[in-house]
Amino acid sequence: MRWGGGLSEHVVAPEYAVYKLPDNVGLDVGALVEPLAVAWHAVNASPFKPSDSVLILGGGPIGLSVIQALRARGCRQIIVSEVSAMRKQYAKDFGAHHVLDPTKDDIVARCRELADGQGVNITFDAAGVQAGLDQAVLALRARGTHVNIAIWEKRCNIFPNDLVFREKTYMGVATYVKGDFQEVIDAISDGRLDMCKKMITKRIGLDEVVEQGFKALIKDKDNQVKILVRSSGEI
Repeated sequence: MRWGGGLSEHVVAPEYAVYKLPDNVGLDVGALVEPLAVAWHAVNASPFKPSDSVLILGGGPIGLSVIQALRARGCRQIIVSEVSAMRKQYAKDFGAHHVLDPTKDDIVARCRELADGQGVNITFDAAGVQAGLDQAVLALRARGTHVNIAIWEKRCNIFPNDLVFREKTYMGVATYVKGDFQEVIDAISDGRLDMCKKMITKRIGLDEVVEQGFKALIKDKDNQVKILVRSSGEI
């Protein structure tokens, strides 16, 4: 049996794929569990420790979710690299300790300066651009780990010597695994993920989804994080 798409009148899903939201978690915030779970899983899969310094590439929805996942675990230092002025502000609002602009700042030099002269312990790539990858690998300290979350539009280049000579690790993560959704729901409910509602930058009706939804994310993506679509009632 096929499950049906998001616009189906009725959807049948297996019990294991359905989660009950606690009374203090609204349906609007519940809609954010999926992107938050991507970031939560990436941090889980990485060798992160609260004492680490971390660089995040990109201040879009996943980058902002990584900031929140790290804050929930008490990360000592979160650095974000982002070009967009609005997304830089979002990164600050969501708890990044330092927000850098790769068109103006020397990302590698600044990361070394901010991280004991050695570079960051972990980089999370939520951007998927060549220049960012180059900077992230060089910004890592010896035996640091680069975590790729981004889905790339085209092939990228990696110079293995940048990894080999300082024994750095490149790892890929994808989406989430069983348990991540429940962990995120629990973290929202108990207050560890306390900023997620601010990810909702617009609420629209189903009849507005083309102009105010899809086109807004194409033409005004720097000012949007998550656009919530209500099919009926109020969310």
